Amino acid sequence: MKNPYYQSHQKLPFIAHAGQQKINTAKVLVVGAGGLGCPCLQALAGAGVGNLAVADFDTISLSNLHRQQLYSFNDIGNQKAITAVNHLRKLNPFIEIQWHQILVDEQNILELLKPYDIIVDATDNFETRYLINDACVVLNKPLVYGAIHKTEGHFTVFNYNGSATLRCLFPETESQNTLQSCADIGAYNITTSLIGNFMAGEVLKIILENHEVASNKLVCINALSATSNTFLYTLNLSNRVKSSKKFTLKSAQSELTPLEIIARAKNQKIRLFDVRTLVEREVFNIGGAHFILDDFIKNNTLTFSSSSFYIFYCQKGLRSKKAVSFCKKIGIYNCFSLKNGLNWDKNLLDKLRML
Repeated sequence: MKNPYYQSHQKLPFIAHAGQQKINTAKVLVVGAGGLGCPCLQALAGAGVGNLAVADFDTISLSNLHRQQLYSFNDIGNQKAITAVNHLRKLNPFIEIQWHQILVDEQNILELLKPYDIIVDATDNFETRYLINDACVVLNKPLVYGAIHKTEGHFTVFNYNGSATLRCLFPETESQNTLQSCADIGAYNITTSLIGNFMAGEVLKIILENHEVASNKLVCINALSATSNTFLYTLNLSNRVKSSKKFTLKSAQSELTPLEIIARAKNQKIRLFDVRTLVEREVFNIGGAHFILDDFIKNNTLTFSSSSFYIFYCQKGLRSKKAVSFCKKIGIYNCFSLKNGLNWDKNLLDKLRML
């Protein structure tokens, strides 16, 4: 029996009843429930993606609401992933939706992605984007990608039927690690809405096996001038090898949880380094010395003792990992990043402060 919820969709020739059935049985994971993730999730839920999931570790703030319209004032302070699922279930009660309250990393990404047919990258930093891309290459899953910069945005599809990957379009460079986020430079909510919905459209085209899937082409849209351009790019097989090595070559441990740090502190002296901005530090910190990341990398004059170990921390664990990576490049190996940054229970953070 046809569900009247989808009757308008099924009138479209490129969907019809058979296409809607494909959509209703698809399994899609959206990583990131922010400016791009919210409109994308709303469109996918409305389209009837039968098994929809969202992964995010962040909480909702007042400054999010203008572009993350899946949330309301009453949701401020709540977890994005859980809140998103609760609202989406009200939008479409006929589909299965689940949340993953998680910050993706090399240890959990493969298991997170395995159950799903299509992955959507709605994150906001290149480190996470490369990680998701590499996992999709290893697992052979199509990856729908989108990004914005003020009033401009773009989207594409990676790893679709052997197509090019993120590394083919954007070779990894150090400069990408310093790109500013929407919180720093602003975000036009029309742009986030447009790109998020186009990303959802690519998901549906993949499910329907439509020939218009935007693989090997980057579609760029200017929301202010209402113009668009398309750029072609090609597969470089060496990038697939590089992606695979990310999970086949075991790297030395560079992150520690609070409990692991506390355990090590019983036998070794620790020093904490906060690499956030001064404003972030004044709001909350767990002590230690303070060095803004860029200043630390450009003007490092610290002397590291082999009898101590050093813990770098930031808000989410991304900047601190870059600090650790820099240290290892110059031959300092007794340093670690606080995994997931300050996103831990307050009691655990208080214990770190007391070390």
